[in-house]
Formats: sequence, structure tokens, C-alpha cells
Amino acid sequence: MTKNVFAGMWEIAAENGMNKSIARFPDVCMSPPSPPAGPIPIPYPDTSFSNNLKSGSSTVLIGGKAAALAQQSYYQEPVLGDEAATRTFGANVVTHQITGKTYFQAWCMDVKFEGKNVCRHLDITTSNHASEATTTAPLVTAETQSTGGGGAKGEQRSMLCECCGNLAHSAAQLRGESITEEEFYNPSQTGLRSITGKGGKQTLRNLDLTPKQRAQGQRGLNDAQGVRELCPDQMPPKDGPCSKYYRITPAEKEAIDTHYENFARNDNPFRPASWKGAKMIAHRVPRSAGGCPTGPNTSPVFDDACKDLDGTILSDAQQFGYETALNHSL
Repeated sequence: MTKNVFAGMWEIAAENGMNKSIARFPDVCMSPPSPPAGPIPIPYPDTSFSNNLKSGSSTVLIGGKAAALAQQSYYQEPVLGDEAATRTFGANVVTHQITGKTYFQAWCMDVKFEGKNVCRHLDITTSNHASEATTTAPLVTAETQSTGGGGAKGEQRSMLCECCGNLAHSAAQLRGESITEEEFYNPSQTGLRSITGKGGKQTLRNLDLTPKQRAQGQRGLNDAQGVRELCPDQMPPKDGPCSKYYRITPAEKEAIDTHYENFARNDNPFRPASWKGAKMIAHRVPRSAGGCPTGPNTSPVFDDACKDLDGTILSDAQQFGYETALNHSL
């Protein structure tokens, strides 16, 4: 059974716990086919877990198991995610390694075990090491955190998306601040700014939607609802975890799109052979509203008529809703 021990409100990574370093991308390795057609560099996603912690603490334990220590501990997975590559062709283009170690690159600065800083949930890791040199992009790990309330143990909140199970896709999702479908497609203000000179100082004020913008937003919402009435069996429940909308920033939108585009690349060995067989995720929620980047925007559509409607009618409505909702949040 896992034991939740926190340092600076974030759970300490330990062999006893559930800390996860998920899909560290890209681990670029030279892969088959053999010459003359290959080898070719393929970016692999690496995943590792704290139950495979090595070189952890020996005298200060969590649940009777070792804790992760800065510049000492690492995760050593039997299956990391880059096994399709081969050492014969050079493996990783930097470390010449496959199934390498996962190291923490950040840690708690004010809590130490055995004289070393402890590593935690949301601290950055990199994967497929042969040594300390990094090969993958530095990204956070995921477990739980304490908000400081909710009694002696503190309230625990997962940093994972409750729809797809990966890390939350936006700051609003981390905070649990979702908005309704109606708010996304038809916000009350555009958030467009005008400059005034009150008191000799330039200030910004919100501008209300014009009648034309309000009508456009309402048409988009009506179109979306009409499509969903025609295709009711291809959506998750409206009140389900995959139906939550969020106000996201341009950087978050770009990150979601990049995640999906990397996953969908033809040279990605983990790309589904057919998107119809991909996991159905967040059909209601476009990526512009924080939808999960696990399939086409927003999910596989099985019926051709529904697919046409979903692609032609909703695209304009979703883009308008994203632009106005984004401007409103700035």
C-alpha cells in the first residue's frame, strides 16, 4: 500500500509510491530497417515508474521502502518504450543507449533525507540515460500533492487528466476550473481591449461582443448541438470527465497540438494503424478547449455522415469559441 509523504506540498517519490514519468519525448534512436534503406532515426516515448527506483535512501524510508534522492536515485525500467530500436545501429543518437535510466533533474530544496534533497511529484525528469547526460526533453512527473487543507493529512489532488489519465493539459485543468460548453462557444465578452487615458495613465477595458459576434457564437453553439443530436452514440456523457471545457492559453494550445502531431506522425511506431481503433477521448471537447490529444480533433468518428458534419460544421464554431474564450481570459 502506498504511503503519502509530502515535501513542500508535493508527494515524495519513493519505491513504495506511484510516481510516474510518462511518455518522455523524444528519445531519438536509430532503428530498423537495416542498410541500404536504414537505419532511420525514430523518436520514442519513454515511460518509467517509481516502483523501479534504484539507489534510493537506505536509512530514511517511506512505507518501508527507499525514497528518491537528488543526483543519486534513478528509475530502471525493464521495458522503457524504445525497445524497437537496436544497439546494432547505434541506439540513442546522444547516449547510444536503449532501455536506459530515468534521472530527476529537479528536487525539493528544503527537505533532505540522508543529507540529500528529496525528489517529488512534478519534479522534472529525463529518460534513457547511459550517464547523467540528458536525451529526452525535461518534463514533470506525476503523483499527488497536498493543498494544505482537509485535516492533518491534507487534501490530496491528482495532477492527472481524469479523462485520458495523462498529465493535465492546462493550468485551468490542474486547478479544476472547468467551464460549460455554452460558456466556451458563446462567451459574454470577447475580452478585446481598448485603451483609455484616465488619470493620465493608459488602462485596458473589456469590450462587449458586437451583435454580429453574438449571433455567430450562437449559430456555432446551435450547430454543435444539432450535430450531437444526430450522432448521440459517438459521445461520452455530457457530465462525464471527458466533457469538461477549459480556458487555455496559446502556449497550452500549442503544446496539446504538438503532442498530438508527434503521436500521429507516420514514422511513430506507436501510432495506431487506424484512428478508428484509437481510444475514444473527449469527443465533446476540442483541443482548443483543453481536449485530450489522443486522437483526431476530437476523437474517431465512425459514421461518415457524422464525420462530415463534425468536420465541416464544428470547425468554424470551435475556432470562434476558442478565439473569443481565449481573448476573454487574457
